[in-house]
Amino acid sequence: MRESDLRVLFKRQAAIELPPAPISIPAARRAGRARLLGRRAGVFGSPVLAAVAVVAVVLLAGLFAAGPRQPATTVGSAAPKLFNPLVPYATVTWYPYRPGLVGSLGWRTGLLLRASSRSPAESTKVVLYAAGRCTLQSASLSCGSTPGGTRVDLTVTGHAADVQGQAAYWARYAGGDLAPFLPLSSTRMLAFQYARGGWAVVVSTGTPADVLRVAASLRYGQTSPLRFSFRLTSLPWAWSEVLAAESTQPGPGVQAPTAKLLLLASPATRLGAAPRDTLTVLTNTQTIRPPQCRTSIALKGQPSQPSRPISCPSKVINGYRVFLNSPPVPGKQTLFAADADGLYLYEQTTGPGAPLSPANVLAQHLQLLGPDPANWTTAPVSP
Repeated sequence: MRESDLRVLFKRQAAIELPPAPISIPAARRAGRARLLGRRAGVFGSPVLAAVAVVAVVLLAGLFAAGPRQPATTVGSAAPKLFNPLVPYATVTWYPYRPGLVGSLGWRTGLLLRASSRSPAESTKVVLYAAGRCTLQSASLSCGSTPGGTRVDLTVTGHAADVQGQAAYWARYAGGDLAPFLPLSSTRMLAFQYARGGWAVVVSTGTPADVLRVAASLRYGQTSPLRFSFRLTSLPWAWSEVLAAESTQPGPGVQAPTAKLLLLASPATRLGAAPRDTLTVLTNTQTIRPPQCRTSIALKGQPSQPSRPISCPSKVINGYRVFLNSPPVPGKQTLFAADADGLYLYEQTTGPGAPLSPANVLAQHLQLLGPDPANWTTAPVSP
């Protein structure tokens, strides 16, 4: 299964992401640079499964001659220096609509919370950065890093009402990597310091009052771990660190499939090094039909000509019928099972030095726990 197949799966699941088309305003960029002393990006230590961002810079001339007021130094407790991807640090307790799907995507240095309704016009995203990952300078707020695929640059456009007693600012997107996760069409963006050294960005449809209420509803220091429908054991060192964990599940009272995803690489990536090799494992409680594979097909318009063979490589591993990528992509291998005891399974390995193939991982290191959440685990990776 290729990346396009994975995207189709998520679209069938409910299309939680609504990426907008990029916008380029070169003139506004030049005007903005003339007013800024420079931008210093924070270091976002974990790579992201998908690239993130859109350009939309409009710097209002003279709006902040002296720049926005700095947040108070007494911002309560300090933000975490690192997050645990398996335990979402924060949760949103109020939305301006009834969410059909809610989810989280956690990295070591950031957390994305998101929710969408059945209407494409209703969407909410909240991004929290760990301590020291953002820099406020003049009318610019920069967070994350380009190498990590998590940079976000905001242009502050005005003061907003305080959020939980701390200064907050209305902002516009000024570039970065967050476009697929932060759709900007018909949305408002709010930035505030949720704890000492840590910033949060809220993007949501609805009124300004709705956006402020979403921000005020955030609850921090959450300790409920994610539960996974699979367990990995005795992995090679190159894949022993959880870089990112994603969970998508139905909202209250909504019937929908649940998806779980892990991205793993070597522990060196925790300090910001680019991962050499990665392993991705995804399961979904919504199974699919297996591919309709044929051994041959007649050439169009030439019924008398010999048929052309079409390959659909598959094998049985641990009792599951799995399909392998064909033709293979250099530096990348994939595997999927349409129905593995009630779960859809997708695996991908990347990198020239990947120690095992996805088939090896399934045969030797992966245990599927079935679609019943009562059997799932909060420790998806163990020695």
